[in-house]
Amino acid sequence: MEYARIKYLHYLGDKRALRDELVSRGFTSPFGLSARMWKLCLEDALFTLERQWEAAIETVRGLVARHGGLTDEEKRYAFWLLYKPEKGSRPWERVQAIFTGEDVTGGQVKPDEADRLRVRNYLRRALRRVLGKRPRVKKARSFVVDPQMYRVFSTEKRQYIAVSTLTPGERVVVPLAGVHAVKGNLRLVLLPDERAVEVHISCEPAVFLPGDGEAGIDLGVTEVFTDDTGRKYRPEYGEALKEISDYLLDKSRKRQKLWALYRENLERDPAKARRIRKHNLGVLKQRERCRRFRRRCENEVNRAFNEFLKARRPRVVAYEDLSRLRGKAKSRGLSRRVSMWQRSIIRERMGFKWFVYSVEDPGPVNAAYSSQTCPVCGWPDPQNRSGDTFRCRKCGFTADADQVAAMNLKARLHDEEITRYTPRSKVKEILLRRYSGNGAV
Repeated sequence: MEYARIKYLHYLGDKRALRDELVSRGFTSPFGLSARMWKLCLEDALFTLERQWEAAIETVRGLVARHGGLTDEEKRYAFWLLYKPEKGSRPWERVQAIFTGEDVTGGQVKPDEADRLRVRNYLRRALRRVLGKRPRVKKARSFVVDPQMYRVFSTEKRQYIAVSTLTPGERVVVPLAGVHAVKGNLRLVLLPDERAVEVHISCEPAVFLPGDGEAGIDLGVTEVFTDDTGRKYRPEYGEALKEISDYLLDKSRKRQKLWALYRENLERDPAKARRIRKHNLGVLKQRERCRRFRRRCENEVNRAFNEFLKARRPRVVAYEDLSRLRGKAKSRGLSRRVSMWQRSIIRERMGFKWFVYSVEDPGPVNAAYSSQTCPVCGWPDPQNRSGDTFRCRKCGFTADADQVAAMNLKARLHDEEITRYTPRSKVKEILLRRYSGNGAV
């Protein structure tokens, strides 16, 4: 509840109340931090809390939509409590009422007092369960400085930045790679394994005017995604996933044999066991290989979105929610690739590119049976799809399975019956009813 109170005050802009609240909670400046540095630390902590709460509320909205024990009116009341306008801040007094027990109502609220209490109790339990423990950030990895906490200077050969430390009057000088226009607030990221420091500069990207039309994309593991025209973007992404998957499989098998040899020699030959542990079971090279792989995947994802948005310039893009794509797939190799799938990278790049190209984000579209339903006659059947090929068993329509999924996702943008949280079984019923209603047998 303390975080809800702090966030509530933060969004109201009541800085004095926020400061008093933080002090009353024991949030005082530690380790001799200056007032300016402490202010930046608090802003960073509040931003972390904001992300945690927004993610938790979005998760609870999904739980409410799929809850079978709530009536439609009760769900509307729950969504009203968790409502966030497209522009402006969230009305946090409604979220606060969930925890304080205050009976808040609006003009569209119809449930009686007992039902409203039941909904608030359910939301309180769900939010506490989803929030879990307090969020933690690796404080030693990064920190923020404002223009008064650093100084940029150059010599004949190089550019440098001098950053304030906890000791008054002392600064740490960091050499920069190249010459840059450094200004505004900076984030310094420490990379101990690489013995380097990254300086992140915030800047406003150039924004393009909104495009026209709609498009659908189907995310994959052999390429970044396929659009509704059948074009596959960056198959090199699948090659990267396969390469790292095979590498980790081979490396894991060899390391298991070395671990077995290490355990055998722990008592028989401790010196040999120490040498095996020191020279053959390290993780530095493996971490560096994984970092290179992540950078390679990030580049392929970024290129895919650039190519797609420059070629299509859509106003709205339909995409599926693949946050549940976890666990084992049909083959072990595909399972490894899916488990390593860079969901966070794709989600982050998608949000940024949507902003740059002024794309409206309708949210994820229900993808149930999207790759098994014929976009021409509407017949849903798992046997329509065989691997990457789609062939309707009723009308004979043939296309790439990923293209069919993207076409169906695009068609569901304005589907009032099949919403994001419609259960899979109900989606099948709707599709069969529509197929029968078209006069097909």
